[in-house]
Amino acid sequence: MNNIKQTQSGARYAWIGFAMGIACMAALFIYGLVIRQPGLIVMSSSLAAVLGATWGATRVVLKKREAK
Repeated sequence: MNNIKQTQSGARYAWIGFAMGIACMAALFIYGLVIRQPGLIVMSSSLAAVLGATWGATRVVLKKREAK
């Protein structure tokens, strides 16, 4: 029998936020193209940059935490 308890840090669910962000980014981009508003296209590309930076930082922290 295995009595080892695993800790649940919520790290495995972190991808949900990034997936929702990508969906919002795609929706803003498409909506900006449809109504021909360049501001929405710029906003969606800024959102993509922020998501990329946040995902990268989160990934580094999780890798360091796993190494310990």
